Amino acid sequence: MSKRGGLKNGPRNGLAGKKGNPLEKARTILRLNNVEVKYHEVILVLKGVSLEIPEGGIIALLGANGAGKSTTLKAISGLLKVEVGEVTDGTIEFRGERIHRKSPGEIARMGIIQVIEGRKVFEHLTVEQNLKVGAHLRKIGSIKESLEMVYHYFPRLREKRSVVAGYVSGGEQQMTVIGRALMAQPKLMLLDEPSMGLAPLLIKEIFDIITKLNHEEKIPILLVEQNVKLALTVAPYAYVLENGRLVMHDTSEKLKENPDIRDFYLGLSDFGERKSFRQVKHYKRRKRWLT
Repeated sequence: MSKRGGLKNGPRNGLAGKKGNPLEKARTILRLNNVEVKYHEVILVLKGVSLEIPEGGIIALLGANGAGKSTTLKAISGLLKVEVGEVTDGTIEFRGERIHRKSPGEIARMGIIQVIEGRKVFEHLTVEQNLKVGAHLRKIGSIKESLEMVYHYFPRLREKRSVVAGYVSGGEQQMTVIGRALMAQPKLMLLDEPSMGLAPLLIKEIFDIITKLNHEEKIPILLVEQNVKLALTVAPYAYVLENGRLVMHDTSEKLKENPDIRDFYLGLSDFGERKSFRQVKHYKRRKRWLT
């Protein structure tokens, strides 16, 4: 372990052993144990990644472009197989059951629902038709009741329910895909870059709703997000990926004060002042956790 708190080979015990962690007493719903991922059998993307998601918690997965964040989500949801990827070492366990050899359909039926980055709506269907698509995996409850729940959290979608999804705003499309995931009655939700390409006010609105969903519906969430400041605000615990390895994990409060996070991801000096792009670019070449 480095002096600054970074882990050269990633954490081995996930949330365990971190004093002051607000989720340490929660039961673990998902566990990755030293997971290695390769594409086309030769391109090594994830290198011994270990992390835990507690029942009812929000965990953030942070990192720059190409760090392996989306690959981690796809390893969990089974979507790696669509991209000729494979978990070649380690295990992924959901409620104690190994799932890394299961198909995406089997994993989705277990209640693990991924919201893919890029707002993948069915553009030719209305907003409400998009939502109903998410209900095909459900096992109990009425579609009408679930629609009302989605409209309760996303009142904008009630107003746009009859509008073709390809013609609503980017923020409303993002709300639609999250609402569609809710229709599937998720036991674990994987959110990939929900703030991408959205205006600040819309980002705040969507993240307020995500926080409410977690607190009120008790849906565990693994959040992949490049907006580190925002992610550390909504998630009480976070992991940091760098070139396919976990280099750091801790409570969000401690990560906000970590010099590496402040310098590289928040672009702040030790005095809280915003650094210039040139300073941050120079820091990228000398990250302390890699030395």
